[in-house]
Amino acid sequence: MKKFTAILLILLSMTMPVWANEILVNYEGSPISFDAPPFLENDIAMVPVRAIAEKIGAEVLWSASSEVVTIKKEDNVISIAVDGNIAQKNGEDISLDMPAKIVADRVFVPLRFVGEQFGLNVVWDEQTKTIALTKKASKEIEQSIYMSKDNTYSVTLPGKVWQEEASNLENTLILNYVGERELSVLISCYDKGEMEEIETLQDFAEFNRQSVYGAIYAMADVTPQNITLTNMNAVEADEIVVKEKNGISKAFFVYAQTQKHYYICVITGTSQLYDQQINTLKQALQTITEKV
Repeated sequence: MKKFTAILLILLSMTMPVWANEILVNYEGSPISFDAPPFLENDIAMVPVRAIAEKIGAEVLWSASSEVVTIKKEDNVISIAVDGNIAQKNGEDISLDMPAKIVADRVFVPLRFVGEQFGLNVVWDEQTKTIALTKKASKEIEQSIYMSKDNTYSVTLPGKVWQEEASNLENTLILNYVGERELSVLISCYDKGEMEEIETLQDFAEFNRQSVYGAIYAMADVTPQNITLTNMNAVEADEIVVKEKNGISKAFFVYAQTQKHYYICVITGTSQLYDQQINTLKQALQTITEKV
């Protein structure tokens, strides 16, 4: 009888959850409070779904009739059925190492599964009985440096997705998005000493608005913009919207100056590409560097 009891206890210990009040869970170093304690089952940490989801900024929905918990964050939606071996992420089936279950009127889910599906690192520290959730580091985007033909200045753009367009202008860079001429960056630099009639940045901006780019300004809706470039002394800017039969085009004009030069920088493209890239390319203008 004693032998039977010992074997039974061993089997029970293998199948029953091990409640572990000492387990700590933190997110980006901040402890997560639970209204029911996490537990280990077959070495898999199970946690109340609402506490973990809300800590990482997700929304939780519970269907009592189907016993399905749904976690939503940004574009990702994960559905987990209680006692099921399959979860769904954005409509696609994913196998679970441990099904969700209801304990003490709380829905418990496998912590590692939920964390990793939302792009988090999940690290278990055996010594401190702590599970740390951290955001994965963003991949560094490769940078490409382009130099004007006259070696006056350079600019750094994100990625290897830009192609320099041939130009006879020594002071001008024209960079097109690879595969599509529907998004371009144009930068021109002018020596102040060679522009006798231009005395101020405002004069330079008005000259371009009325003369060089006058036709574009005349056919467009123009909205003055605020922008600060740490590498330039003063800045004026306009956003231009041109409505055409086959769509909408946009352009962002920046007029700037250094001690020796005036600059005009233009980011232009179809509305969709422009809207996707404009903030990144505005930041890229901060990288314009004059050769000493």
